[in-house]
Amino acid sequence: MSAEHPFVLTAAQMRAVERAAVDDLGVPGLVLMENAGRGVADVVARERPRTAGLRVCVVCGAGSNGADGFVAARHLALRGAQVRVLLCAPRDKVAAAAGDASLFLRVLEAGGGVVVEDLSMVTDRDGWRLPLANAEVIVDAIFGTGLRDQVRGAPAAAIAGINASTAFKVSVDVPSGVDADTGRALGEAVRADIMVSMGCRKLGVALDPESPAGRVEVVDIGIDIRPALALGPFCHWLERGPIFARLPHRRAGAHKGSSGHVLLIAGSVGKTGAAVLAAQAAFRAGAGLVTIMSTAAGQTALDAKVVEAMSARYSDGDDADAHSYDTVSALAGRMRAAAIGPGIPTGPGMRSLVERVAGGLPLPLVMDADALNLLGPSALSVSARATAAGAVRILTPHPGEAARLLTTTAAAVQADRLACARRLARESGSIVVLKGARTVVAAADGTAHVNPAANPALATAGSGDVLTGVLAALLAQGLDAQSAAIAAVFLHGLAGDLAAQRVGVIAGDLPDALAAVMSSAVSRTT
Repeated sequence: MSAEHPFVLTAAQMRAVERAAVDDLGVPGLVLMENAGRGVADVVARERPRTAGLRVCVVCGAGSNGADGFVAARHLALRGAQVRVLLCAPRDKVAAAAGDASLFLRVLEAGGGVVVEDLSMVTDRDGWRLPLANAEVIVDAIFGTGLRDQVRGAPAAAIAGINASTAFKVSVDVPSGVDADTGRALGEAVRADIMVSMGCRKLGVALDPESPAGRVEVVDIGIDIRPALALGPFCHWLERGPIFARLPHRRAGAHKGSSGHVLLIAGSVGKTGAAVLAAQAAFRAGAGLVTIMSTAAGQTALDAKVVEAMSARYSDGDDADAHSYDTVSALAGRMRAAAIGPGIPTGPGMRSLVERVAGGLPLPLVMDADALNLLGPSALSVSARATAAGAVRILTPHPGEAARLLTTTAAAVQADRLACARRLARESGSIVVLKGARTVVAAADGTAHVNPAANPALATAGSGDVLTGVLAALLAQGLDAQSAAIAAVFLHGLAGDLAAQRVGVIAGDLPDALAAVMSSAVSRTT
């Protein structure tokens, strides 16, 4: 499924792709830069269709990003815009330098009609406000993907001046001041309305839902990303089309048994809601049958709540016992997929049951919530043994649970979500779904997918239980683990977006929203 989704590249990977285009395929570098700058101008013209007379300021640095800005300025001027170029680097230095920026500056100035001003000595924001004051559109072409140091001097003042302006702000490739790989601001960073990304999305901006990039527009500059396949592992950006095309659909002659039977080992006294949410989500995601297995008291409480789902017990007490695994294993023989964790007891008997289920149950298994917490770091080695024996495992930690698995802190996980997801997947041999805004799905080979959803409506108790039910349902309907995880997080995010149209969203709203999303998916592919 990975190759169907767009690449999300690091700065180094993008440079390697560009080198391959120039060195191996013979594409002139000047052509790539011309395409990039024209692409920026195209986006500006689309966002502001009445280009004639449009007041545009293009703020340029000395490197390749500045060269893109010079090209964009020329194309906007040719469309009738009133364009001024403001330099953060000395004009003489830019003009005398070897490279594309000096060439495109000369081409720009030779064409006439564009004012180029050297403001490289202006290091206070007030000094930049006046030149930017009348702009309707500001194009930020100061720094690109190569920035690694703190922003200082004239560039920092220019960025502050840009942010103080009410003009529509367009950043070239990444917002100036943002590290392209981490998404972190290196001092001042432009807060863009739209970011025009060359060739593909950039990793740091894709991972960080609070990035100052605004809306991201990917522009084709005429390079083939496929040579980057030798530079992996890669991230991919999830998109609707490939996911909807892979979703299982019920045939006219389908029945409940042919749509998959899900076993949920979930719920206990006081925590049956988690099991109910997971079961409802599994049905809404297409499962034909769902059985919830709990303690005796948990089963009694569940029977008063569930309608469509069946119930069973793995022990007569409040904790799992020595016979629980055999009971689970016998029932699992009729199932196609299972999930364990939402609302389960946390006693020593349950820990033993989770370990045996995770290590020995031959079904595709989703491990969530207290199933992960009870095992802690050993969840990784237990999962690795199971996957080595051919059993599919999907781990779905939130940052706190991931921190316990990796014996670190939630803050450390959040600081590098991609690396942590990849490490969890590698050490467990499993598919890992690291939940949160821009959920990351990672495989053991390092391949990762980033989900676009960053909806605070999903930050509510029980949202993760809904995701667990969706995952188990898609596994039960025959999707492989990676495809199921990718589809589940995407559908879950869409359901969150739909539910967020209401005020006061709770997790109980998500299964119905999921049903609407699934209906939309079917209608688009039939």
